[in-house]
Amino acid sequence: MSEQVQSVLITGASRRIGLFNARKLIESGFQVLATYRTYTHGVRELEDAGAQMIQCDLSIKENTFRLINEVRQHTSSLRAIIHNASGWLADSQHELDTEPMEALFHVHMEAPWLINRGLRDLLSNSQETADIIHMTDYNALRGSEHHAAYAATKAGLESLTRSFARLYAPGVKVNAIAPYLIIMNEDDREMAAEDTLRIPPMGLEPGESVIWQTLEYVLNNPYITGTTIPVDGGMSLS
Repeated sequence: MSEQVQSVLITGASRRIGLFNARKLIESGFQVLATYRTYTHGVRELEDAGAQMIQCDLSIKENTFRLINEVRQHTSSLRAIIHNASGWLADSQHELDTEPMEALFHVHMEAPWLINRGLRDLLSNSQETADIIHMTDYNALRGSEHHAAYAATKAGLESLTRSFARLYAPGVKVNAIAPYLIIMNEDDREMAAEDTLRIPPMGLEPGESVIWQTLEYVLNNPYITGTTIPVDGGMSLS
């Protein structure tokens, strides 16, 4: 990284993986612009560490336009955009209820599509090759019985990865990271105890650091674009 401080935009940074990666970006010397939907202790922590926090619910299209304009007020260049914001909504039991699909489409596909296009010139202003990184999911291309809208929109984000990689090369690299279970919640622990959770060959719950290690690899590798990197403990072997 050059001596001049470089800016990174990361969405969905109020907790869990997004919060961890935002912390690591700050520690690595980046000026971090980070979005959050609801205020948490993680937002306060990042504010105290010097991040520029932007409240933004990306399930509402107008908010995405506002975010693009606000980012422009804070920086004239971006070293990277990391699309971490995500929604975990189950499919509705009512066959004609479109709410889960609409909400997840806005967050997983429409917002990244708009942000990438709306801030392309800021990426082009980076002093070195810039990055767009999409956080997708192990289930994106496998499908899901109860989270079909979630899996479908994450699969759409993987497709956008390849399209933007073609469009923005060579100045901007575009890649995706597809995790499996990284941090368990209580439901996951109960399923593991009941032996109803699929266990990857490398075991369970590696923690957020494996995502940061992958993110750092992508940022520092000048010759990788248009790829989806699985971080799934070997689940893709099955």
